[in-house]
Amino acid sequence: MPLTKTTWLRVGAPVAVLALALTACGPFGEKGDTSENARHTSRSEAADGDQGGARTVGMRSGGGVFWPGQTGTRAFKEDTGVEPTYRIAAQKVDIGTADEAKALVPDPADAKGLVPAVAQVKYTHLRGATVREYPRVGDYAEVYADGRRGAKVVDDAGQPKGCADPDGIKDWKNGQSYLLCTTFLIPARARSVEVMWTEIGGEPFTWAF
Repeated sequence: MPLTKTTWLRVGAPVAVLALALTACGPFGEKGDTSENARHTSRSEAADGDQGGARTVGMRSGGGVFWPGQTGTRAFKEDTGVEPTYRIAAQKVDIGTADEAKALVPDPADAKGLVPAVAQVKYTHLRGATVREYPRVGDYAEVYADGRRGAKVVDDAGQPKGCADPDGIKDWKNGQSYLLCTTFLIPARARSVEVMWTEIGGEPFTWAF
């Protein structure tokens, strides 16, 4: 896939509000990247997430494997109790640099050999009750590198322009779409990157980049 340059990290992001949530899989291997190996790229071939048929499309517990921008449809129960049906499509993954990874954690040593990967996923409210506030559907997107889940960065300020703040979304109605983004730290030398979305107990939707 072609790789294009991208800049997404805000200059001067407040490190004090950033926290690294390590996964149950444990840290990645020590082999990693210095600034000379880090690449600042965007992996995507999708022009519009609402176009292009998925190889498999699931409802509720059904999963599927997709190309970037292809869609899966799933009913999802929000924390507020409503259960709308969403169309979900991972658009692209922005890959940052080693220096940016260090800026996203309190201790730069925690980011050794890692780079940030930001999953950009488009969610469209297809039908069902209006989501009045605090949609959590975007919390379930994760980034995997070489088959292993990345380390999620929470409360990060380094998101690409155009990503919505889920806590700021109010009265999400049928037909409305939002681009929600999640940041993970992955090995700088990862050969494959995937975005996976799944709710607890459900089968995943997976997009390969």
